[in-house]
Amino acid sequence: MISEQLKLHQLDCLIAVSDNGSVRRAADRLGRSPTAVSNALRELERVVGAVLLERRADGVVTTDAGKTLLAHARLIFGQLQRASEDVAQLTFRRGGTIRMAITPWLIDGVLPQVINVFRAQRPDVQLDVAEHLGVDYSAVRNGQLDFALGPLPDDSLNHALDARPLYTYSFAVVCRRDHPAANARSIAELEGYDWLLSRSMNQVAPAICALIEAQVEDHACHVHYARSVHAALALVRCTDMLSIIPWPLVEAPDTRHRYLALHLDALAHDGTTCVVTRRYEPLQGAAFAFLETFHQVARELAASADPNMRRIFRMVEAE
Repeated sequence: MISEQLKLHQLDCLIAVSDNGSVRRAADRLGRSPTAVSNALRELERVVGAVLLERRADGVVTTDAGKTLLAHARLIFGQLQRASEDVAQLTFRRGGTIRMAITPWLIDGVLPQVINVFRAQRPDVQLDVAEHLGVDYSAVRNGQLDFALGPLPDDSLNHALDARPLYTYSFAVVCRRDHPAANARSIAELEGYDWLLSRSMNQVAPAICALIEAQVEDHACHVHYARSVHAALALVRCTDMLSIIPWPLVEAPDTRHRYLALHLDALAHDGTTCVVTRRYEPLQGAAFAFLETFHQVARELAASADPNMRRIFRMVEAE
């Protein structure tokens, strides 16, 4: 049991060292001396009774105990910043910053219209948008992001996160329009081609995963990764590699005429887009207002006469 209180400047030093990889660089960022930072970290380790940092030849890294405390430290500082921004909104009507991560099909299909409406309502708010991939929401959990719109989180995060499903959709295998496999109608016809994925293999449709794993084992193909759907598509456009993206993204205006989606048998695999927030911490202020705007605009787009919007929302099912 910790008998002494943790101090904010100690946690600030822990975050800075973790982000910068050395005490000296952390001290420069904080505007303190390296000695002051080292003393704060030693005192923090004494208070919690655990070694938090390990010095290696390539810099300083956090131990398992350090990683655990670091997640809480980020959350604490995130809460303090949001509290300051909420008070500023009430006092000066200034909106602060909304930090979010959004799944690619919403970035292409829905987010621009949402942002146009929201900026007209709240021009005082700064937006910080990242592309979200996979099922890891550590940045939401530790307070670096206010919320995310993306796939269902990993089950191990259920205790820390709330996920409210919005849409379900299916996936498509895509290639450049003049690809040799452009007329393929079965997964077996895709043998021999390399894959470029933006998601881990355990999130790929089982039938595709089985094909890829069998070919990799026989050295018949390779799997490459791009940590951005848009980067993956840019590479697919000028190579023979294949990729997998949500059908709503296939129908987005910037994607629809540049790539070919293969209509394959036995590719039953659904994805879900959720609103992911921290459990026991309801959204407030500008972040709450942004999500309200998102829901309103998304409903309007789903009923839009715009053929681009109709194609996108025809590919999803609202929850």
